[in-house]
Amino acid sequence: MDKISSVKFAMDNEQREKDYYLKEAARSKNPVVKRLLETLAEEEEDHKRWIDKLHKKLLADGAWPEDVDLDMVDSNVTEELKKLDYKAEATMAHDDNDIEALKAAAQFEKDAADFYADLVTKCDNAREKEFFSFLAKIEHDHQLSIEDSLSYLQDPEAWFDAAERHGLDGA
Repeated sequence: MDKISSVKFAMDNEQREKDYYLKEAARSKNPVVKRLLETLAEEEEDHKRWIDKLHKKLLADGAWPEDVDLDMVDSNVTEELKKLDYKAEATMAHDDNDIEALKAAAQFEKDAADFYADLVTKCDNAREKEFFSFLAKIEHDHQLSIEDSLSYLQDPEAWFDAAERHGLDGA
C-alpha cells in the first residue's frame, strides 16, 4: 500500500469508527458506555481532521511532507470516564448489546493499531514512521480504555476491587 493510500485508509478508518461509536452511543442507556462511545467518536473526528491535513499535503506534493505536525492531544477518554459516578446503579445496568458493542469496538481499535504498527515496519521516511507509530499508540490507548470499561460492565465488583488495589478512586 503506498503512502497516499495508507493515509486515505487511516482517514476512512477514523470515519468508520466514529460512525459506529455514535450509532452505539445513541442506542445505549448505560452512562459509562454512552460517554465512552461519545468521547471516542469525538476523538476519531479529531484524528480524521488531523489525518486529512496530511492527506491533502501528500496529494499536493506527492511526497511525505517534513512539516507535518505530529503533536496532537492524546486521548482524553480516561479523563472523561473519571467524571462519571461509577457506583451509581445506572452505570452498572447494561444489556448484552452494550457488551457486544464494546467487544466490537475493542477489536476495531486492535485491528487498527496492528495495521498501523505493521505500516511502521514498511516505512522508509522517519516522519512517516513517527506518524504511523503515533496512530498505532492512539488506537492501542483506545483499545485499553474500551477493555477497561468492558471489565467494569462484566464484573463491577472485581473492577472496583482492582481499582482500589491500584489506588484509583473508582474510575
